[in-house]
Amino acid sequence: MRQRAMRGIFGVLLVLLCWSAALAAEPARPAALVQIGVIDALLAGGYEGSLRLDELRGLGSIGLGTFDALDGEMVLLDGVVYQVPASGQVRKATDAITTPFAQVAHMPAPTRPAIAPGSGLKAVEAQLDAALGDLGGFAVVRIEARFASLKARSVPRQSPPYRPLAVVAKEQSLFPFANVQGTLVGLRGPDFVRGLGVPGWHWHFLTADRLRGGHVLEFVLAADAAPQARLQRLNRLELILPERGLGALDLARDRTGELHSVESGK
Repeated sequence: MRQRAMRGIFGVLLVLLCWSAALAAEPARPAALVQIGVIDALLAGGYEGSLRLDELRGLGSIGLGTFDALDGEMVLLDGVVYQVPASGQVRKATDAITTPFAQVAHMPAPTRPAIAPGSGLKAVEAQLDAALGDLGGFAVVRIEARFASLKARSVPRQSPPYRPLAVVAKEQSLFPFANVQGTLVGLRGPDFVRGLGVPGWHWHFLTADRLRGGHVLEFVLAADAAPQARLQRLNRLELILPERGLGALDLARDRTGELHSVESGK
């Protein structure tokens, strides 16, 4: 009886050992950018959410985007979705809310590039680009820093019929910050994603107390504090389109100028 029990236990252990070995032998999937929707659809006024936030959080732990009806700027940080409405007062978004556009990722093996204190937005982007080297892929970065100044924005919630984003962005609420500690979340797309995503860097911000933030228009790092950056290269893109499709939107026109206007706030 005892021998049979021991053989049974040995058999279970053998199965577990073989299963663990199979998992170890399976090659790790490359880090991926998971994108919900396409940027040109958002620019055209496609603000109807297509994916719930509880599903989004299962796809990545860091990222950015917006919400159904364009109800504020999204910052996904440490698996928590923060919503920055036009009031500028950050709240944690509920799982039942949906998103029409978001980009999220995991950071399984980030590098830690040096970022020079006192750098402005364009200088930080140049330093990150130099750290990446090959700019033909995607990347996500998290930067903890103190900022001498930073300007962020959000836009008001919209109601149908939806107007194009370049028009809505002119009604943006601006949030100036001075000598503030916080976290930047940045996503970088290569030049070939025009129409699909955002070429270059796209930034969102949260203060250290997670009470304020928004889409970043400009910033200057404090000169007397070293920022801490974690940078993840992403060589895989996973795109999730809405089940209802995008056929009702005008996606034929070149919206490069509109995207630049929206991103820069000008």
